Amino acid sequence: MNILVIDVGTSSMRGILFTQDGETLTQRQQLYQVTYGEKGWVWQDASDWENALYGIIREITAETEEKGWRVDAIAITSQRSSVIPVDREFKPLCPAIMWQDKRTGDICDSLRDKNDKVFSLCGSRVNPVFSASKMTWIRRELPEVYSKTRTFMVIPDYLIFCMTGEVCTDYTYGSRSLLMNIRKRQWDPELLELFEVDEEKLCRLIEPGSICGYTSGTFRERTGCPEGVPVITAGGDQQCGAIGQGVVKEGILSVTAGTGGFLVAALNEVPSNLEQDVICNVSSVKGQYILESSVLTCCSAFDWFKREFYGNCSYDELNRDIASVPPGSHGCLCLPYFQGRSTPDWNSQARGVFSNITLGTTRADMLRGLLEGICYEIGNGIEAMKKYVELSEICVNGGLTNSEPFNQIQSDVYGTPIVRRGKSDATARGAFMVAAAEMGVYRSVEEAFRMLKKNSEERIYVPSEAYTGLYREAREQMNQMYRQIYSR
Repeated sequence: MNILVIDVGTSSMRGILFTQDGETLTQRQQLYQVTYGEKGWVWQDASDWENALYGIIREITAETEEKGWRVDAIAITSQRSSVIPVDREFKPLCPAIMWQDKRTGDICDSLRDKNDKVFSLCGSRVNPVFSASKMTWIRRELPEVYSKTRTFMVIPDYLIFCMTGEVCTDYTYGSRSLLMNIRKRQWDPELLELFEVDEEKLCRLIEPGSICGYTSGTFRERTGCPEGVPVITAGGDQQCGAIGQGVVKEGILSVTAGTGGFLVAALNEVPSNLEQDVICNVSSVKGQYILESSVLTCCSAFDWFKREFYGNCSYDELNRDIASVPPGSHGCLCLPYFQGRSTPDWNSQARGVFSNITLGTTRADMLRGLLEGICYEIGNGIEAMKKYVELSEICVNGGLTNSEPFNQIQSDVYGTPIVRRGKSDATARGAFMVAAAEMGVYRSVEEAFRMLKKNSEERIYVPSEAYTGLYREAREQMNQMYRQIYSR
């Protein structure tokens, strides 16, 4: 059995055709760009994703016909909270408001006093990243669009409709909306009223890892893909990325150091002592939940520093500089909030800070200080999660983990061994595992991971006890500095 995974990212869409053993037969990629406007507005035309989907499917279908392969199922995973309003003919009424768009900041600020209630129902505080406030903004600022909206969709919902004609969304996307009751897994009347959204304008909720429909005749005409191929919603990209790294049962934590940093830990139920220092979402593994925490800038901050202070030097040179500076960066301390802070307090006003700079401070000190600061903030997220679940393993991935010195810093700061697995396509592989379990190739997602893990290289980093105390003190110093600057 061959499974085609469609992985919808922020800057590109990939299609990867896997065998049932997890080997890649072929893949395609289509690039696109979001549009950045003033005041933090970010948008994109839905046609970008539709055209990318059709182009990828056409090319892979042609290759499968040429080589005698089959596509037995299609699985889709995607970025999670970008909103597309569509009319009764399912045509987009305006460009999608992207997940990173900040136009709803004032709406969210006006609802801060409702945080306790919102969190108790949906597992997250009010924030501009999730999709609900985007719908509120459309209702208030674009009333004609709201009145014509048949359905608010996120990107995978729209592409599932393009493939199957079905209208649905899965719990992983619902749990990133601020509109779904996390325990009942239903749209919540109190949340709908608070955000001024009519339930009839929302998609039907289904379990992630489910067959949501079959490829239609219209889709066959546009792409050549045979009619009747099952389409599986594998869930959100961060859920699938965590699964690809091994977050398939309670106690395993994934740390992705990509453009931003994302922490995902699996657990079996919503914790009874859940506080507002983490986010609780639905997992792509049926019946499970996840805890999430995030850092808004990781690779993006690193790339900025490289561009502004190192120019066109190689990454090998950067790694040598990082390794040449002792732990603690000669006292240089960085608050890594270059695009604000997300969990635990969603402070969009927070900014990056380098402190304790002297005339003896070098760019290498600042570079290592930046990376240590990122790890301190990730460490804050790890400590928060330990209140709710006992962590048995931490696995790391993402662009920054290509740096050996950074991985050692991570292990030293967290004070625990960490595992880096060789494959870089964790999100697509996680979606494959979810789909393979649904199609009966494996009895469970956990079994799928165990089988695929056999062919995956692993590198384990072990912390140095000599630096544990130093890093603990530095992390507390960073937290204290943040509180002093942004105490309210």
